[in-house]
Amino acid sequence: MRMRIILTMLLVLTVTFARGSSNSESALTSIVIVQKMERAQAAVSIPNHVKRDYRLSRANSARVDSEVIAEIDFRAPGKYTVEKRSGSSMGAQAVKRILENEVGIAVSSQKSRSVAVTRENYLFSYLGEAVLDGQSYYLLRLDPRRKQPELISGQAWVDKQSFLIRRLEGTVKSPSMWVKKIHVRFDFDSPRGIWVLSNMEAVADVRFLGARKLTSHVMNYGAASVVAEKIGAVAPTASALLSK
Repeated sequence: MRMRIILTMLLVLTVTFARGSSNSESALTSIVIVQKMERAQAAVSIPNHVKRDYRLSRANSARVDSEVIAEIDFRAPGKYTVEKRSGSSMGAQAVKRILENEVGIAVSSQKSRSVAVTRENYLFSYLGEAVLDGQSYYLLRLDPRRKQPELISGQAWVDKQSFLIRRLEGTVKSPSMWVKKIHVRFDFDSPRGIWVLSNMEAVADVRFLGARKLTSHVMNYGAASVVAEKIGAVAPTASALLSK
């Protein structure tokens, strides 16, 4: 009987130690990945101007209600030019708010810092590895440190070699009573040492109107000369869709 009790206690201690060790390793892994991710973001360049195609539609429909093609210049003082506009005015208004928000953040180091994917703005947890487009990435959980529409509650896929973010996906806080929730996804690419937002999708559940989906993809981009800490400017693309 006594031996059985001793064996049971040893088993409990072993399991407890294993769990504690696993949690410690996970925390250590998260710290290392995030540190390398922050250094990678600070070292890489992003384009100083891009051209994007924006499309607004109902969430479950292939029909495009409106389309806007715009070029954005991130160099101070920052500006954007709408080259094409078609369809409903709702899409044009949403894109206008997005562009104004994005340019405003890009030219302000303080605003850029407040929305960047760093330890200053997020709590990170290591979730393991995940496969995306046939490639394995580190998967991190993102929890905003404060309530701010530009900060994403969700996950980040981090490249194992470059430690640059490949995808951000999750939900953002709605700044409008007219929107119940919004889900966003940002995809990044890093050709020729340039870190660029290649695709974006934001689905907003708008009261009385139902779900609306805004997508964008990069058509081309200019020479890189802007430091990547301004990549935080991508997040407002989601929150701007919420404004009514």
